[in-house]
Amino acid sequence: MLAWLERNQVLVLGLAALVFAAGLAASALTSDPSPLLEVRDDSMLPDGAPIRVHVAGAVAAPGVYELQEGDRLAEALAAAGGPAADADLDAINLARRVHDEEQVLVPRHAGVSSPVRPLAPGEQLDLNAASAAELDLLPGIGEAYSRRIVHSRLVDGPYTAVEDLVERPVIPRATFERIRDMVTVGP
Repeated sequence: MLAWLERNQVLVLGLAALVFAAGLAASALTSDPSPLLEVRDDSMLPDGAPIRVHVAGAVAAPGVYELQEGDRLAEALAAAGGPAADADLDAINLARRVHDEEQVLVPRHAGVSSPVRPLAPGEQLDLNAASAAELDLLPGIGEAYSRRIVHSRLVDGPYTAVEDLVERPVIPRATFERIRDMVTVGP
């Protein structure tokens, strides 16, 4: 055994150093009392500087709006056309300042959902105005595709033709062919 240790002393010392370093790292990780999520306000923009804020959820017109640094969540809500009927405004702080590149999600009251009526025969949904819940009514469009359709409309701009759904690419061609006659693009 002693002869083996002499031949492999570098290996044994390296292994011991590795175990020691792992112990130090584990100790440092478990004894750090800092929170996992830290919210910082390190905005370097002066008050009044133009910013863009994404307002989503229970609002009349979700989208990206230009506001000013220092504006409050109430101004962001007003820019989005105000709260929807089922918005839970008590769940958010309307006096909180918003910052550039922030997303504000206005929650809905628990258990309340917007009524979505089924499509009438021959009726078409406007890709630029339909909600995700309305888009869910289309065959082959589930929650994931409806979110992608709305997201593309917000990020890439309004749809100019129904073919934009496959050109952007938001949905697969086969799904598009199933809904082509059920959707339209309004002004």
